Amino acid sequence: MKRRIAVAAGVTSAGAVLLLSGCGGTDTKSGSTGDIKLTAADAVIKASEKTGQADTFKADLTVAGGTGGGSVHATGQFRLRPTLQFNATLDNVSKGGQGLSGLSGQAIFTGDTLYAKVPQQFSQFVGGGKPWVKVSVAQAQQQSGMDVRGVINQIQQVDPAEQTRMFTASKDVRKVGSEKVDGTKTTHYQGTVTVKEALQRLNAQQRADAQKWLDRAGGADRKMNFDLWVDSSNLPRKMVTKGAGSGETGTVTVLYRDYGKSFKVSPPPSDQVGELSLQGLFGKHN
Repeated sequence: MKRRIAVAAGVTSAGAVLLLSGCGGTDTKSGSTGDIKLTAADAVIKASEKTGQADTFKADLTVAGGTGGGSVHATGQFRLRPTLQFNATLDNVSKGGQGLSGLSGQAIFTGDTLYAKVPQQFSQFVGGGKPWVKVSVAQAQQQSGMDVRGVINQIQQVDPAEQTRMFTASKDVRKVGSEKVDGTKTTHYQGTVTVKEALQRLNAQQRADAQKWLDRAGGADRKMNFDLWVDSSNLPRKMVTKGAGSGETGTVTVLYRDYGKSFKVSPPPSDQVGELSLQGLFGKHN
């Protein structure tokens, strides 16, 4: 049982890090993108198109509220193309106002391999007592049935291009005003969109991945409130989404920066990495 807890802690840490998340708009207020005046709906579409060209970015994610009044804070550097790579840190997890230090950690993904920093109290269950555990995505699925690939796919929910693409389905998006985000001048837009409308803006694979977490919002007709701050280059600098109505109403806030900047993701030093015996850890024996 303790071994399973060790792996759960490591993978939960990595998973929480990843949470690291309409053309016919009726509003007539205009936003500014460069020297061109656009309606609020057109400005969101433009932001979606421009953001889709950015392969790298940094994100600062905060998830707050919801059941139990918990919160999560994580930061990360992500490369979406040509292959997915990221280095993300989960630095604050709390529930009911109490910090859960055992779930803090770091996750690195490169070469189809996930490296998760195991909480110190569980390092004894990693080969050699190493602080990092190495999990091959394909191997984990084959040996234990553990869907690490599904966890990794959640990274797409951090992609600002995918988020803004869903916002383009809004029929009531409007300009709120001009504000600064991290010292950068932005235009603030606000609107609502239903889960069903948002999913229709994505391709088949994106819908399948997004459906898993959007379903938690309470069904296809459930509305999501969103706020979007876009800079003069048509790039999102901040997004806030929140479920509308009763039920789960947690708030997700993401700050974005360093679009298009190159960076390198490297695995931890080999002498700090241990292997997991997935069959033993997830087998029938406790």
